[in-house]
Amino acid sequence: IDSHPHSHSQRSMVKRLYMTSVWTPHLHSDERIIWSAGISAKVVLADLARQRLIAILIFLPSTIVVAMLMVAFMGASAPTPMINPNAILAPMYFAFAAAIAILAISQLFKFARPRQPEAAHYAATTARLIALDASGALIAEMPAPEIGEIMVGGSRPDLVVLRRDEDSQAAAFPIRFIERPLEAKAIIEETFPSPPAPEAALVSTPP
Repeated sequence: IDSHPHSHSQRSMVKRLYMTSVWTPHLHSDERIIWSAGISAKVVLADLARQRLIAILIFLPSTIVVAMLMVAFMGASAPTPMINPNAILAPMYFAFAAAIAILAISQLFKFARPRQPEAAHYAATTARLIALDASGALIAEMPAPEIGEIMVGGSRPDLVVLRRDEDSQAAAFPIRFIERPLEAKAIIEETFPSPPAPEAALVSTPP
């Protein structure tokens, strides 16, 4: 007897129950989930690797430049029998070396502790978009009347839901590190369609 289909159905049921339990405390009595997704571990790991690679690519040449500037600084500040014309440049060499050294050290911190995703779960309900962190706490939401255009960017890609009111000071709603983001975009756009553009007023001319 093949038990794989049964095991797959059990995993699907556990996943549905888990997702329901995550969202239940945050849903209103008349609110239901239309779409939800958690961040992808594979996508997150790829982004962490990319951040570390960028940090190394900045750190290595920075250390070389710092070493070259320090050599120039020591040469310019070294005592000589005659007046050293480069002595006036010594403070500038040191200042540049210190600034680039700070940049290099910051890259070490970025390598050791790359930026982690803030949200772990996203959902579109009948009333809004909501995002939860890994602990299940609500960290962002956007009411349905405020949902505007959805921008797509990056190599993954990521989604950014803009506010319908362009003058609003409220932050946009990012959706990052999920699988099938374009599918999510289509569902959100279908659920919260943009209002029709106002038609130009017809100008009638007297006979």
